[in-house]
This record gives sequence, structure tokens and C-alpha cells, in this order.
Amino acid sequence: MKSRLSLSIFFSFIIFGSLTSIYAQNQRNHGWVVSGTQGKLLIQGKEQLTIRDDFRFKSPDTLSPNQEIDFYLMLGEYYLKKKDKVGIANILYDLRTKKGEYSFADFLLTSLWKQSQGDEVQAIKTLDTYIQKEPNTYFRNLAKNMRTNLFQSGEDEKKTMVRMDCQKTKPYYALCRVFRLQYYIDLPTGKDKDMHKHFVNIMRVSSPFFEDTNLEWIPLLDRIDEDLPAKLSYLGFVKEGIHFQKMIMDLEKITDGNTNENSIERLAFFQILSGDYISAEESYLNFLKSARGKKTSILNRIYVKLGALSYFQKEYKKSLDYYLKLDLSNWSSDINHPFLNEPMSLAEVKDLISVTLYKVSGADSALKALQKIKDPEKLTEADIWPKLRISQMLMDQNPELASRMTDEIIYMAQEKKWRRLEYAATILQGYNQIYRKEYRKSTIELTKSRGILDEENAFYAAEFLRNFGFIFAHTASGKKGPVNGNIREGVSDYLSNHPYEDLYTIRNYRPLAFSTDLFFEYALSHLRDDNDVWGLFDTLFKYNAVKIQKNQKGSPHSLFQIPFVNQQFKFLSGFSTARESKFFDSTYAESRETENGIQRKNEEENTRSLESVKLPTILLLPYKEEFYLFTFNPKETKRNQLNWKMVRTQRPDASEILDTVKELVSSNKDHDKIQIYLNEAGIGLFRSLKKEIKDQSFVFFFSLYPNTDTHKPLNLYSWKCPANMRSMEGKGLTLVDTAYFEGSRILKDKERLHLWDFPAMTNGSSLGPVLSWSCRSDNGTSEEISLLKLYRRIDYRTVPKMIVYTERVLGKSWSEPSLHHQWLHFWFRSGTKKIGYLPTLPVLDSISIQSLSEPAAYKEDGFWVYASAQ
Repeated sequence: MKSRLSLSIFFSFIIFGSLTSIYAQNQRNHGWVVSGTQGKLLIQGKEQLTIRDDFRFKSPDTLSPNQEIDFYLMLGEYYLKKKDKVGIANILYDLRTKKGEYSFADFLLTSLWKQSQGDEVQAIKTLDTYIQKEPNTYFRNLAKNMRTNLFQSGEDEKKTMVRMDCQKTKPYYALCRVFRLQYYIDLPTGKDKDMHKHFVNIMRVSSPFFEDTNLEWIPLLDRIDEDLPAKLSYLGFVKEGIHFQKMIMDLEKITDGNTNENSIERLAFFQILSGDYISAEESYLNFLKSARGKKTSILNRIYVKLGALSYFQKEYKKSLDYYLKLDLSNWSSDINHPFLNEPMSLAEVKDLISVTLYKVSGADSALKALQKIKDPEKLTEADIWPKLRISQMLMDQNPELASRMTDEIIYMAQEKKWRRLEYAATILQGYNQIYRKEYRKSTIELTKSRGILDEENAFYAAEFLRNFGFIFAHTASGKKGPVNGNIREGVSDYLSNHPYEDLYTIRNYRPLAFSTDLFFEYALSHLRDDNDVWGLFDTLFKYNAVKIQKNQKGSPHSLFQIPFVNQQFKFLSGFSTARESKFFDSTYAESRETENGIQRKNEEENTRSLESVKLPTILLLPYKEEFYLFTFNPKETKRNQLNWKMVRTQRPDASEILDTVKELVSSNKDHDKIQIYLNEAGIGLFRSLKKEIKDQSFVFFFSLYPNTDTHKPLNLYSWKCPANMRSMEGKGLTLVDTAYFEGSRILKDKERLHLWDFPAMTNGSSLGPVLSWSCRSDNGTSEEISLLKLYRRIDYRTVPKMIVYTERVLGKSWSEPSLHHQWLHFWFRSGTKKIGYLPTLPVLDSISIQSLSEPAAYKEDGFWVYASAQ
């Protein structure tokens, strides 16, 4: 049911240019627009009023009834924020001169005014009176949901909302839509068996807020649910959370002349969760501008976050500059550690700064700073961490002294039951013993570390540090040890957590001299010497996955942001504000973790899956200045199926590589296809193979995830609008309306091939929010498919089994593969099983059009790519 693709692109499915802009709006044309420190009210692009000092109420003019209602609600939220009794009275007077659909606005604003005056009893009574008397179900449900929002509180801030069906033609459309969203975000219960379905539905009901001009502003959002942005963010839909948070902040700026500092800090946290660190830094700096004259503890809190954020981005000099602005003489213990999300003592903040100082000025400067920290009379765990930092930084210079210091810390931590301290010190001691050439003692320490952390502190574990240590110890000892399992576990953990590698130096006191590059060198050397071909393949496959991830920019979109955001919470939750504390243990967070587990399980890649493939297989994996060529021959015995060769070259078409592939082809003449792993090296190899072995058919595969495709016959579909598609109607091609082709509406036929052969409106170097396809239909109307909309609409219910596309769709040939890679990532991650590419679409009739669903049609000029190895 769910889309599947390898964990190798767990973070690297980072689509397509600037991801913050994917969810960004252009200038708002409906609702309040910030103009300097003032605001303008627009209704469907028409300016209704500008807030000025001499502003006076005026009735709306030349608006439809629905637009008038929006006007009254939006102006009403302004007066409510300003506590303007005359303004509210003017609106209510106008509303009461009108009949019918205006009544709910009257009762709603009356109730809100009474609530703002502290008369909650009368506020509730006002809405109850309306609910009892209103005969129309739609208006009655609007009132019920508003009453729930205003006056009901409960566990996890969940609301008992009435599910609403919303139509643009009805009044209060924006309110209806936000109530519908609230209903769906409160359905997941933490461990629901239908969790993925819930998340798909949340994605779909939140999508209109980014597509419909009527929803560019939600009147009274701060009254309806000021925590809606937090709820969405804790579910993992952080880009949606940012969108609504900015809306709330715009109203604050318009009514108060500036944005609330708590709102700015909350926005910065959401921006960090989304991976938009540049915007987060800007938000913190805006906070500082608005917080002049505030007490030192507030300024210190923001400077700590700015310093930590810069460190995380490896901007160490900037990080130190921010830390130097701290007033350590006036420290407050209620400031949280950005990377641990717990109160940070003065000793701990100095410890944090010392790592940045080390990065900027070296170990000597950091050690001098640490040695100046004075011990209190009674030592706490917080006071010992800087001593462990000294040991970490002394290791290079004086491993004997570092070892003695670390031993003392371990004994103290054991006695006091300080588990995290004991864990970090024990792993550090394992590395210390490598320096001291006490290799057996090193493995003992590293083995002991595994059982130290209890469940409460499990988040602090750094399994790749522990496993890496075993590799270093055994390699340095010169003895062959049973470390193949440690390599496998260490690489897997590193694949998931490498974006946060720099934090292990801070959180886990990672030894400074033991680099990850050195680990891979030692690991590959050991696996080669041991002739562990499967271990070698697994390590190199994941090494390349990490390299791909590091080369990508941005952060995932739509449903695929959930695992990314979940990892951000794991390492960066200390950037949160006090307002979010109630959500950390909520069902929103638990639901996010459950959905994260579902997505990771459904995409987790096991290199041993290759054992089940039926086709001869080629994988060309680069490592520094060489290639590792892996060939899998299903005809051989299990022991001899996977073979490898290291070739010292940077050319994927080197003769040594081609000769090995020719041997594989020669020994599998009965196979009509040979499959190649789709990476940049594989594409380069493919081009040469097509010239060298013209009679052989080669296909690509994208993932090692076990193949689940049933290979049922596919029915061909395309977009009804373009003229070239309309000309093929009746030739075995079913043409459908835009909504069905882009995924907004669901086609019942699951076994579908979607044919794309229409030019993009832009010719960019990357997929992005501006990429779209348009046409003029036979009745003269203009229609458009937006990639932006596809991001949010495609899911397991709407994705086709196969895509066939031509060069016109992206405007780039396969000689420039980057854009095509991004396109393939999008569809395969969404659940498509096969993709075919042709430079141009041949002349097709009712017979030949069916050939598009077979690999033979792509042998001469195109590419055929399977989602999984066959």
C-alpha cells in the first residue's frame, strides 16, 4: 500500500532547489498584508483599507456577500487585538442590518468580544444560543467547532471537532477549511494501525492552504488555535506549521506594530526543524532587535542558540562571535542546552563554548579556557562534564594523563549513577587505550559501554562511535578480529545520523583525532583482507549513499519531511521555546515517531536483498580515486554469485571495467537483460556498453529494496488537455482531466501507465516550484499541472505504476542527467515501480502504443529504469 524506496535516499530525497520556497506564497492577495509597520486589508486582490493613525471604520463596498463576511471577520480580528470597543460595535451594527448568512459572524464576534472582556460565561452563552436556534447544519457545525476551539481544553490540546465538508461557494470557507484540518490532525492516536493513512489525509487537507487564494488568510486564526502551527510541526508537518505561524505573526505586526518575541522564537525553532537555518538565524537576530533593554537571561538564551546554530552549520568563527556576546556573569539556569534540551549550568555553557574555541583556535586555547573553570564546594554532574572535555582534548598531547582523568570520572559517575557521564567517559577511555596501545583494554571499555545507558537516556547513545572504536582498536593491534559486524552496525548508524556528526563531539565527547574517513579506510582494508565481499559491498553502498546525501541541499517535502523532522527533533529539540514543552510527550509527537517508523521500515534497504535478484547485475561504486565494480551472477552458486574488483581510475568506462562486464554478459547469454545500478558512474558505463555490446539489452534499477511489483498488464493514461495527446485518443490511450492526472482526484484503475509528452513552461537546471506544464484545451480554456501541486498530491492512492516521459517534459537531454535524477527520485519515492524515457515519442498507433510498457521499446534510444533490482 505504501511507497517504498531505499534508506539510501532517506535524507537525500531533498528536492529540488530551494525547499523553503516550495511552500512559500507570493505577495498575499487576500487578507492582511504587512506594509512596513502598518497593514492593508485585501479581499481577493482589492484593497479595502489601510490601517493608519487616522483610520476610521467604513462599510465594505462592491463586495459579494461571502467577501463581505470575510471583510467583517478580518477587520473584527483587528479590533479584538486592539480591544477597540467602538470598532467592534460598528461591525456588529453593520452585520445586524443584514440578514441570513451574516448571523453567525454577528454571534461569533459578539462572543469573542465578551471573552476578551473576561466574561466567559456570557461568551459561551452567546454561542450556545446560536447553536440551539440555527436550523442550518453547516452554520450550526461552524458554531460548534468555534465553541470547541474557544472553550474546550483537554489532553494534548486535542479538540472534539465536527468533521466538515467545505465548498468555495459557501460563506466562512476559510473557517470551514481550518476546522477540517483540525479534525484530521487530531485523528492519530500515537500508535494507530492506520497511521500512514492519517498522515496522507493530513497532507491532502492541508494542501489547499497553499493552492487556493481564498485560503491565503484564515480570519481569527490566533483565536481559533494559536497552537495549530506547533501541533502540525510536532506531527512532522513543519513547513505547514511555519506557514500558519507567519500568518499569526503578520496580524501581531499589524495590530501591535511589531511581532511578539515569543512568536519570533517559536518560528525560528520551526525553521530549524525544517532545515532552513539561514531563516532561523535571521529570526533570532530579529528577536534581538525587538528585545533591546530586555533582561540579560533572555539575551543570553538567544545568543546561545545563535552560537549553537552556527556551530551546527560548521561556521565556527561566527559561532564564537555569538558566544562572546554572552554575559556569563549573569547566567540563568533556566536556559536550555540547544543539543540536549535540558537546563544548562554555567559550567556546561563554558564546556559548549570550548568546543567552538577548539574548532577556531585549537586545543591549547580550549584547554586554557576549560582549566579556568572553578569547582564549587559540592560537585554535581554538570561540573564534571568540563573535566571530561579536558580529557578529550588532552588525548593527543598526553594520553596517559587523559586516561587517568577519564578513569577518575568513570569511577565517580558509577558511584553517583550518572549514566550519561559514565557512558561518554567509557567510550572516550576506549579510544584513550588505543592511543596507549592497550588494545585489549580498549575493546573491554567499548564492550562495557553498551550496557550503561538506561531507557531514559537511550537518546544519548552514539553507536557508530562505539563500533568505530572496535575497528580502530583491532586494526591498530595488527590482529585479525571479528569486527565485520561492528563495521556493518557502525556504517548503518552513520548513514542515519551523519548530518549530526559534528554534534557527537559536543554531546558524546568524541575523540578528536579519530576521523570518519580513517574509519572507512580501516574498514575497507579489513574487509578486503578478509575477502568479505558482502561486507565490502554493504560498506561501499552506504558510503556512497552518505556522499549523495551530503551533496544535496535543502530538506524533504510533503510526507517525506516526517522522517527528516523526526531526526531534527532527536538532535535539535533544545532550540524549542517554553511554549512547546507540553507537546514533547503529546500524541502528536508519538504519532510522528510512529509514522517515521513506518516510512523507515518501508524504505529500509538491505544489501543482502541482492541475493534474490534474477537478472545479472552490475554496480559501479566510486570511492575516492577508484571504482569498486560489483557483479552479481544469479547462475553461480551462492558463494560465488557476488564478485568485486577495485580499479584505480576515475573513468567509469575504463577497459578493465568494460572487460569484466563483458565476461558477465558472455556467461549470461540466455538472459535478455542485464541490469545496472543507476548512479552517475552507472550512466557513464551504460553509454559505453551500448556502443560496445549492441545486441545486449541493458536496464537500470534504482534501489535494492526487494521487488514487490506484480507485473500486471498496464492501462495507458495521459492528460486530456494537450493537443498531441488528444490526437491519440482511441488508440489505446485513456485521456483524463487535469485533476486525475496530477493526483488531486483518485482514479479507480490501479494498474496504470502515465504518459508524459508535453513541454515544461520553464527550462531550469533543477526541479522546483516554478516547474509546470500548461496547455489550451479544445474548448479554449487554459489548464496547468504544477509540480508544486504534485509534491503534495501524489500518494499511494494516486501514484501510477509506471511513468513514460520524453525530453520535452524536463527540457534537458540525458547528457545532463542531474535533472532526470531528481525526476526519478520524485516518482520512485512516491511509489512508482517503473519509468521509461525516450528522447522523443515515436509515431504511435493502437498496437505500438502498448509497447511503451515493455523494455524492448527503449533498447535503441531510451532508458528503462526499475524502482527495485529485478
